[in-house]
Amino acid sequence: MRNKAAGSLSSRIVLSVTLVSFFIILIVFLVVEKINKEAFYNIEIEKANIIVRTIEPLIALNIYLDMSSKTDMIALQLIENPNILALKVLKNGKTINEIKSKEYENGIESSFVVEKNIFRPNSKKKVGTIILTYSSKNYQELTNKYTQLTVSLFLFLSILFLLLGLYIKRLLLPLRQIATSLKNYSPNKEINIPFAEAHNEIGLISTALNSMQQNILHYSKNQQNINHYLEERVAEKTLELSKQLYTNNLTGLPNRLSLLKKINTFSDGALIIINIDDFKEINDFFGQKVGDTILIKFSMRLKKMFLEDENIILKHFSGDEFALFFVQKPPLDELIEMTQKLIFDVEKMIFFHEKNEISLRITVGGVYQIEGALEKADIALKSAKKKGISYQFYDEKLNVEGQYKNNMEWVKKLKTAINLDKIIPYYQPIFDNKSGKIVSCECLIRLIDDENNIVSPSQFLSIAKKSRLYYELTKIMIQKSCHYFEHLDCDFSVNLSVEDILNSDVARYIKKTIEEYNVTHKIIFEILESEGIENYEEISDFIKEMKALGCRIAIDDFGSGYSNFEHLLKLNIDYIKIDGSLIKNLETDTNAQVIVETIVNFAKKLNILTVAEFVHNEAVSIKVKELQVDRTQGFFLAEPQEQLPL
Repeated sequence: MRNKAAGSLSSRIVLSVTLVSFFIILIVFLVVEKINKEAFYNIEIEKANIIVRTIEPLIALNIYLDMSSKTDMIALQLIENPNILALKVLKNGKTINEIKSKEYENGIESSFVVEKNIFRPNSKKKVGTIILTYSSKNYQELTNKYTQLTVSLFLFLSILFLLLGLYIKRLLLPLRQIATSLKNYSPNKEINIPFAEAHNEIGLISTALNSMQQNILHYSKNQQNINHYLEERVAEKTLELSKQLYTNNLTGLPNRLSLLKKINTFSDGALIIINIDDFKEINDFFGQKVGDTILIKFSMRLKKMFLEDENIILKHFSGDEFALFFVQKPPLDELIEMTQKLIFDVEKMIFFHEKNEISLRITVGGVYQIEGALEKADIALKSAKKKGISYQFYDEKLNVEGQYKNNMEWVKKLKTAINLDKIIPYYQPIFDNKSGKIVSCECLIRLIDDENNIVSPSQFLSIAKKSRLYYELTKIMIQKSCHYFEHLDCDFSVNLSVEDILNSDVARYIKKTIEEYNVTHKIIFEILESEGIENYEEISDFIKEMKALGCRIAIDDFGSGYSNFEHLLKLNIDYIKIDGSLIKNLETDTNAQVIVETIVNFAKKLNILTVAEFVHNEAVSIKVKELQVDRTQGFFLAEPQEQLPL
């Protein structure tokens, strides 16, 4: 019984030692596996973070400059990396760029997502967010391989300890020493695992761990090489993008952004902007390719002219615009003299295309200060072009900045009025001079401002044309006027500019709207003669199309500035509206009476009705009737009003 008990006790001791050893080995390997998995995971996450940190400044700059195409280019280059699955760029919470790899679109099991805020260049103001989806494929493969190796070793040692249970106590101490050495393990640091030279199971374990450690070190070095390669590639692409950003692609000269960057590094200097006059005509006549060739040759000649002066930096903004930036500005009289010589030298330049000689003329705008140099030189250039002079230097008396500010404020008011439906028509009756009855009404645009004041078109219509809001105003007037007269038994007229008629989108909208409200036989289109009608064929086609629908046509402001009776012969019109400049002093101005009488007689022979505009008193009204003008419109009879007394 004692032998059996002893044997049983021995078995229990062996079994106990074996189980304890078994669990110790299990814990050791689980710890090692966890450490390695965390290491692999951190490596992959760090790679993704490096990529995001590298591209964030470029994307921030592109967002700030509204250059979404550059962001697309960065994304396309990144997505070539098989580990990058998707890239999304958000601006103000909205996606502006998103690109996905085929693997991502086909569905992936797992990935890392790295998110980083985008800040405006040289500012802490957040402008967007980058979201990078990075593949976890490498991480999974490494952890799977490591798990397989761990399991294999674990099984091997488990079997070994079951067979050699009696030696558990002897083997336990070396295993603990090995475990202790593994506590300070790092993938990038080689540690000394003891008992590697032993010719027993401990030696095998140590050798296996050393081999595993070498594999991990090898992988870590490879990852470092890959990261270094990626950093170099990103640096190369960054340099390439930077060069593209600050260089004109055609001439290779520094561009406008380069000038802005350069100006910020100097406390003083001068700037002149050179604009080639009517360069569009060269492109239209000879073609874009010839135009580009001339720009390249022109830039080379400018470069040669100022090659020896290190104080002058030549820039090429875009197209036909160049600039000279003076790092140290010369005396003003010398700068003006240099500008005059530049204009003279350019006019002597001859460029050849086949057998054609092409010469250039330039207009120059300059500024003799560094603060706001680019904007002020632009203002001087535009002022010179407007005056028809060859150059001008910025002067505070130009007050162009004030005009720009006023224009911008009105553009903002116009946009607000359009969005809040505060563009409305007012209606001014037109009276028949024989019966005295209202025969039609002119629809006149008005704007309701923030204080509910009614604003006349003289304050905003010209600005609307410059800001491209004019076509929107035309559409609003057409729709609201047609809606108002849809069920009224009265003709009405709407003003159209030549630009409205030549705009195919506006022309289509007009036709669609008048047919929708069934007012084709009520509406009269007033075309402004004062704008100059040059596109006879297109204007005539529009008139034919409208008259085929039953519409009528009037020539407005006839007699303002110069009048072309050829308009009346070429265009099939129904009414002539005589301009107010002839009508306002008609009772006393004999010259105006002769002109009006001539217009009336000419119109009657062509069966065209005449309308006198701006009749403001009784004397003028009587004179209009004496000259046999058919209809009258003006404040003397009725002012424009929101509702008609019909």
